[in-house]
Amino acid sequence: MELSLKVLLVDDDEEFAHGLANFLEKFNVTTVLAHRLTTAEERLRTSDFDVILLDIMLPGGNGLEFLSTIREICGIPVIVLSALGEEDERVKGLELGADDYVAKPFGARELVARLRAVHRRHGADEDRHNPAFDELKLFPGRLMVRVGNADVELTAVESRILQFLLNSRNHVLPREFLYRQVFQRDASPADRSLDVHISNLRRKLGPHPTKGNRIRSIRGVGYALTT
Repeated sequence: MELSLKVLLVDDDEEFAHGLANFLEKFNVTTVLAHRLTTAEERLRTSDFDVILLDIMLPGGNGLEFLSTIREICGIPVIVLSALGEEDERVKGLELGADDYVAKPFGARELVARLRAVHRRHGADEDRHNPAFDELKLFPGRLMVRVGNADVELTAVESRILQFLLNSRNHVLPREFLYRQVFQRDASPADRSLDVHISNLRRKLGPHPTKGNRIRSIRGVGYALTT
């Protein structure tokens, strides 16, 4: 059996959307429908998907403009759907962050192939760009870290800090470096922002099975991942 996929379909044409969802089900693709951008955003913030199918012409906004919102929330691959077949629309969609573009009317079997293709590419990208060590695997595009078998949500700042720590796990990262890279400012003696975020990260990650805190404090220097 083919790998199952979970897809968010954002399209205001309810008859078309239900018909496509029924067809995709035959190919082991579960489709969640959103007919408005507000509903789509809510779905993205509360559920995880493998691919997003996004129509351009929608009530309450433009699908291409919604791409920026999607990219603020997650790194899930997006295939843009539209009856507009002009080259400038396709190019604009790709420039704004879409991974593929399919003009209506389209062959449903071709769409299934494209869904699986962008999902494979995204999986390969995640293997390259999602840093991992020990029991930890970070998914920056999803603002999530996997600790063993548990998925833990992170804030954008926590994700950035952990990404630097994972990529430099054999080194101590100075406080000054983290302030400049994460907060875009210099550290000051009275600024405890970094310490608060590190404390929250430790709580979310939980202790190392044998070595205590997963993030070590090096007094007077900075922080390092427990190795």
